[in-house]
Amino acid sequence: MKTTSNLIMLAGTGANLVIDAKKKSTANLIQIVGSIGLKESHVIIRNAHSKTTSDLIKIAMVYPKNITFDLTDYCEEKK
Repeated sequence: MKTTSNLIMLAGTGANLVIDAKKKSTANLIQIVGSIGLKESHVIIRNAHSKTTSDLIKIAMVYPKNITFDLTDYCEEKK
């Protein structure tokens, strides 16, 4: 798993990202989305159902046109 700093650096290149909301805090997601929006790229936030509606609104307010919230419950495969 990449650190938040690594994801912010990747987003700064203009890359599109897919991030698991269960593995990042709301504050971290806001930082990543901020970097995504500055480059006009896009982020898909999976497992968005794990955050409160209030948290999702806070995240969306940063760059709403650059985010897709995937509310599907994705479970990691057990190895």
